[in-house]
Parts: sequence; structure tokens; C-alpha cells
Amino acid sequence: MKTRIGLIGPEDSIQRILESSVKFQDMAEFVPRIYDRKEESCDLVRQTEGEVDVFLFSGIVPYRIVTYSNATTRPCLYLPRLGTSVIRPLWEMRDRGESYRRISVDSIDKADVQEAADELGLHFDKLEAIEYEPGTSYEDLAGMHEALYRSGTIEVALTGLAKTHAILSAKGIRCYRIFPTKYLIREYIQKAIFISEAMRLRAYQIAQVILRLRSGKSEIRSEYDYLKLKNSFETILIDYAKRILGSVFPYGRDEYLIFTTRGALEEAHGLQELFRGADGAGISFCAGLGYGTTAFNAEANARKALNRACTVNGSCLYSVDVDGGIEGPISSQLRSIQYNIAETDATIRLVAEKTGLSTAYVTKIRAMMRMAARTRFDVDEFATGLDISPRSARRILQNIAEAGYADIVALESRSRTGRPRRVYELKL
Repeated sequence: MKTRIGLIGPEDSIQRILESSVKFQDMAEFVPRIYDRKEESCDLVRQTEGEVDVFLFSGIVPYRIVTYSNATTRPCLYLPRLGTSVIRPLWEMRDRGESYRRISVDSIDKADVQEAADELGLHFDKLEAIEYEPGTSYEDLAGMHEALYRSGTIEVALTGLAKTHAILSAKGIRCYRIFPTKYLIREYIQKAIFISEAMRLRAYQIAQVILRLRSGKSEIRSEYDYLKLKNSFETILIDYAKRILGSVFPYGRDEYLIFTTRGALEEAHGLQELFRGADGAGISFCAGLGYGTTAFNAEANARKALNRACTVNGSCLYSVDVDGGIEGPISSQLRSIQYNIAETDATIRLVAEKTGLSTAYVTKIRAMMRMAARTRFDVDEFATGLDISPRSARRILQNIAEAGYADIVALESRSRTGRPRRVYELKL
């Protein structure tokens, strides 16, 4: 399976990345998204998230804008500008007989530029490294270079931003663009592929949950009461297993085993419903969640987690990761807090307000999109993914489309007769 890599950056940088990516055509599929201004990065990422496994940014500026705003849950990397990035423009200036003794540079540490120049046997009379924040505009950055130029401090500027380069060039200031080397581009494409593969293997890890029924809030007076309690608990577990695409098995008198994969478990966010259902039925349980590369390891870790959970009063769950790391206790109260925090995301609240859906339901739809790794659904697929009726799915999709968060991109017919189905492109 090819790794889908989203490329975010200005046109010249994206073109350079694509030219250097030829050797990876059998391993990766590239989804380029070009911006005119760096502020467009977040919107491009949100529009593309469902189509890619990992994002590779042309530089640190768009990377910081996206990661600081939490615009995506996909892994993100950026192409750094190292000292080797200035070798080409310095070499070009020397070959042309242009002066390079007094320069200003952004996007690279001063020490790295000096080290690269020393390797080439080049010497500066003045080297000004301009530091700037991610929110600094292209115009302001160009103004910093221009001020040094107009004052006679420098005679040429080196910049890593395409728009700043264009502004300086238009003002007649000698300026060169800094690009990452082709070797560096290939190295980071390889990193992106490795990270995506690692995430995929992580998602395929076996997850096992062992749950032990404790008792109800009311006193159990007979075996019949206990059987009723077990019946209620089993109903809750069946719903939970369905949510995480798992299988549930009784084990002894008061234990149950649930098997699934890590990817399905982490995407489903179903623990909240498990704790809520148990609390509503007056049921107390302890549980251990174990991850492993084999069923044996997963069960061993689940047992370790269960033993820890048994020492805590009330319903709770501990988890033990592949590396032995322990997390917990996870309880109904803690899960509620985490769930509410997730609902405060500004984008989710805005979508919920415009579509008339709850924030929890918008979050659920976005999780389904991530799990399916796509953004296009027909009514039946949407209904199956959310476990609702086709009629409800059609109504929800129409509301989302009317609010501007979905487009009808195709009309497909499964047979020669009957109404063609609509395919919706979700933009959540």
C-alpha cells in the first residue's frame, strides 16, 4: 500500500519536491496543495486531511501555523533549511562575479550559514540572520531585509519564503531564494513514509480488553439478581464491541474478553459510552486494556492492567502498552472531562451550529471519516458507518450540504432502474 503524502507550500517549493520524488513513485502517492500565502495552510490541510496519511510542509513557517492551531491529527513534518541550503546561491554569486561579502538571511541559523561558507572557503564581512515569528507577514520580513539593504549594511538578501523573495525582487533588491537540497527532500520523504508505515503497523496491533464484573449499586440478594446484572452488562458490552469493531466472549463466571485492533479502538472513542451505560445500569466493573503484536502479548498486558484496576474502587480501566507503559485509572468522570474538552473545539462548534447537529455527533462523523480514510460517502455508506437508518443518514447529509460543509460530487446508479444514488464530498 502506497503512503499518501500531502505536500503543502508555495508553487516553486512544491515543484522542487515533486521533481525530487521520482524514486518514490512506487512507495508513495503525492497530493500537492499550493498556497499563495502561508495563512492558507490550515484550510488546505483541513480540506486534504481525509486524503492523506501524513503531511510534508515546504518549510517551518506553514508547519508551525498548522501545528499551533491543531488543524490536523495526521503526522506532520517540514523540510528544514540547513546550512547546505545556502551553498547553491553562494556558489552562483561567486560564479557570476557578484559580491556576497555582506548578506542577510532568514529561515537558517547564522552558525549554519557560517559553517557552510567556511566549507566552501567563502568569507563574509557582514552576516545578518533575521529571526521572525510564524505570524510575521511576508511584507514585514521583506521590510527587515530592505532596511538592512537601504542602510548599506548588506548588499544581497537570502530568503526561504517565495512571497518575500518576490517583494524584494520587485523593489530592485538583489535577492536569492533558499531551497532545501534534493538530498534533504528525499531524506524527509523517506521519513514521511517510515512514519506512516509505523502508524499503520501501530493501528494493526492487537488490542484486548478484559472486563470483570464487580457488583451493582444495590445489594444482590439472589442468583437471579446476579443473572439480571450479568445480562445488563452483556448488553452494554455487545454495543461497545460493535462500536469498536470487536468480538466479545464470556470468560468464566464474571469476566469478559473483547478482541479488536488498536486502530479501531482508538478511532471509536467508545469508552465514554461503556462507562455511561454501566453507570446507568448500576453496574461496577474493573477492566484491563492490553496492546500487543501477538494475541499472547496483548492478553498478558491486559492481565497486568486488570490487576492494577482491581485495586481501585468503582468502575475503572487501566491500559498497558506494547512497551509496558501503564496508563490509568480511566474512569467515567475522567472520560467525561476529556469528552467535553474535545467538544470545545471552535471548528466543531461552528459546524454543529450551522448544521443543527450536536458537537458530539460532528466529532463522531469526523472520526468515521478518519477511520475510513476518505471523505466521499453515499447515503448507505454513511448510514452503515454511523449505525443509523438510511433515512436519517439522508437527512443529516442534506443538512450538512445545505450548511456548505458537503458537496454532491456524483450521481451513481447501481442498476439500470431506480433512483441514482448521490455521492457526497464531506468538508468537515
